[in-house]
Amino acid sequence: MLIRHVIVYLFARGLPGIVNFLALVVYTRLLTHEDFGRYSLVIAGIGLAHVVVFQWLLLVCGRFLPAYPDQPQTVLRPVLAIFLCLSAIFALVAYGVASIWVPPGWHDIIPVAIILTIVQAWHELNLRLATAQLNPAHYGILSAIKAVLALLLGGLLAWVYQSANAPLIGLILGAIVAWLVAGRSTWSGIHPRLPTREQFKEFGGYGFPLAITFSLVWITSSSDRLMIAWFLGEAQTGIYAVGYDMAQQSLGLLLTIINTAAMPLAIKALEKEGIEAAGQQMRQNGELMFALAFSGAAGLIAIEPVMIGLFVGEEFREGASTVFMWIALTAAIIGIKSFHFDIAFHLTRQSKWLLITSGLAAAANLGLNLVFVPHFGIAGAAWSALLAYSVAAVSSAIIGFQVFPMPRILPLLGRGFVPAVGVYWSAWFCMQMNIAPVFKMMLSIMVAGGVAAMIFLILDLAGMRQLANQYRYRLFKNLFKR
Repeated sequence: MLIRHVIVYLFARGLPGIVNFLALVVYTRLLTHEDFGRYSLVIAGIGLAHVVVFQWLLLVCGRFLPAYPDQPQTVLRPVLAIFLCLSAIFALVAYGVASIWVPPGWHDIIPVAIILTIVQAWHELNLRLATAQLNPAHYGILSAIKAVLALLLGGLLAWVYQSANAPLIGLILGAIVAWLVAGRSTWSGIHPRLPTREQFKEFGGYGFPLAITFSLVWITSSSDRLMIAWFLGEAQTGIYAVGYDMAQQSLGLLLTIINTAAMPLAIKALEKEGIEAAGQQMRQNGELMFALAFSGAAGLIAIEPVMIGLFVGEEFREGASTVFMWIALTAAIIGIKSFHFDIAFHLTRQSKWLLITSGLAAAANLGLNLVFVPHFGIAGAAWSALLAYSVAAVSSAIIGFQVFPMPRILPLLGRGFVPAVGVYWSAWFCMQMNIAPVFKMMLSIMVAGGVAAMIFLILDLAGMRQLANQYRYRLFKNLFKR
């Protein structure tokens, strides 16, 4: 079941992920250091607003909707009412703050950023709804339309105007068109209704600690860009963002796809069959998460020289290469922490524990950035992120074992390390060949992917061997019929 869902979501999120990766390639060639730095700072600011104001509501929708499969309006009506209230409050507060103080050169960007924050939150809510309803096709259509239009329109505007606003406007238009084409029917007959006292208590008890938690997560994941802008300038922020986003939008996307498929299965197992079934599902989820996190980081590190040269604008390459390896390792740790260890708190609805793990990471990241960035530049920011997320992952694992019967860590580490070694050395070997860079990278990915798949089958990760035998049986059965 897990592998099937992963394959479906790989296609559903794969195209948008590729388009978002291409956006990085396009914008590093059309925007200046300063404009790309401002764009990355806006995205970081939108991320803060999203996690503080909206993210908890998305998780409430994803966690409580499976409990009402025959009456989704029980959850959707109060969720819609809360979303509208949050959007109105956020817009008023944001415009009020912007009217009092706006940094020089940001007057045209702030209004666009406020609109994008609300539009993006609505888009993410619709994606969360599709995930909770185990509807990857709807998820893929919404994501693909938004990603393709955002790149086409944002790239066109960047080519004409060369402004930091160009990609932001592209994102707004892409999300709006995606919802008009593929999202309106989901909300047909759903009218906003304020939550009952019991719902508000239940939603708030689960969601409000998450709002604080995600604020701390933002500090860990995005405050480094603000630190770099403060100490080193917006141009260095843009260079750092390229290396960071390239690693996150490749490995981070892959791990997010795994979680998009895996977490609903764990919730469903818990709701329908109980703790033991959920624990077994978490073991399968963990095997796949550890294996792909380690293997993905190893593969990225092996192909980094060619990857940076092919996809990053010349002015950004040296700085992006400086941080890429460290951020690839960080992306692996983020995935394991967020999409495996933290799931224990979501399954038990004990999100308060995330405050401790995220608080430790945020404090570590802020302190390390204050020391490292002035002395070591953008490399120091990358080291800070790696150390901070390592602290968060360890604390999340220790506490998670106390609230839910999570699978043992050592077997998961072993099953992650073995394919990672195979992936790294197979990719490294291909990189030594004297062929064109683009073919060198393609060959490395194919060979390393084949080695990983073979090791996954030998180790029977996440029940992959059983799935392969089923497909082989169907294939022979069809051939025999012919």
